[in-house]
Amino acid sequence: MGKVAIIGSGHGGCTAAAYLGKRGHETRLYDSEAFAGNLTAIREHGGLELTGADTGFGPIAMATTDLDQVLDGVKMVLVIVPGFGHKPIAKDIATHLKDGQIVVLAPGSVFGALEFKNELAANGCKADVVIGETASNYFACRRIAPDKVRVTGIKKYMPLATIPASKAKEATECLCEFFPNTIAWDNIVHTSFADLNAIVHPIGTVLNTGWLETTKGNFDFYWEGISPGVARAMERLDEEKVAVGKALGFTVQSQLSLIQSFYGHPERTTLHEWFSKSEVNGGTGPSAPQAMTNRYVTEDVPYGLVPMAQLGHAIGVPTPNMDAVINLCSSINDENYWETGRTLKSLGLEGLEKDAIVRRLTEGK
Repeated sequence: MGKVAIIGSGHGGCTAAAYLGKRGHETRLYDSEAFAGNLTAIREHGGLELTGADTGFGPIAMATTDLDQVLDGVKMVLVIVPGFGHKPIAKDIATHLKDGQIVVLAPGSVFGALEFKNELAANGCKADVVIGETASNYFACRRIAPDKVRVTGIKKYMPLATIPASKAKEATECLCEFFPNTIAWDNIVHTSFADLNAIVHPIGTVLNTGWLETTKGNFDFYWEGISPGVARAMERLDEEKVAVGKALGFTVQSQLSLIQSFYGHPERTTLHEWFSKSEVNGGTGPSAPQAMTNRYVTEDVPYGLVPMAQLGHAIGVPTPNMDAVINLCSSINDENYWETGRTLKSLGLEGLEKDAIVRRLTEGK
């Protein structure tokens, strides 16, 4: 069994740590001092209880705010934090990484691996490390108590790409020791444009703003909030995503195709059919965000839709539906996500021609 460092004590990080611990791996869980309270119950109990699609106790060997301790002797480092946490984590971890380590953002949102690589360099990282990103979280999950997580779904496979792209096989072979369902994809365009949340969450949230704010999220976001009309608007967003990928020279999967490949149910032939019946996403009671400042907007708009839409603008692909969602969310939350998000400028892609953009996304330089 192997050793793995997991950075981030949110829903995904805690679930991954318990899941791997249950399978005999030495899991080390880290978070910063700001989130030290998330680690207290884990240390007291020695791990977390898994419920739902996976059950049993998952021991966690270490839960700490000490980066050197959690990284010592570990090759695989999984960063499982929201998109807005990638830059702070890269800044904190830059001088602690060692040659030969593999850092995988799980997931990377859109172009997280490039942002992480840039931030490591900007903060003095001298180590020869591989940076990768998965297309999504391995689990649909929630931490439902200090000592318990609920797993509602486990994806059948998980794509992984790296920057530079040539390192994908090496990173995948290492990660397969822990998650054997990991497969290598050839470019972070594919993993980034497989970001399910960017297409689902923002438009589902903004088109339910009144209901959400009035009830404080007291409805099932998927079974009730994604009505036929909302799902059709979601499909238009997805078509724009596919068009941007095609213009870059990549064939990216549609949202429905991705969901079916992750969870099955090919008989559900529209996004409305999927989400109105999805046991993975809905059916457990009220699940909508309680406010528009929830991560469905504050993560998935600036770190998902913004880089996709700006990339479309740069290469001449119209993204009117993406633009509309970004503008509405910016107005509602009184924040210009076009400027505060993961922009082409912050990624080092601003002003580049299409071929240079593809080269940067492929090689990291």
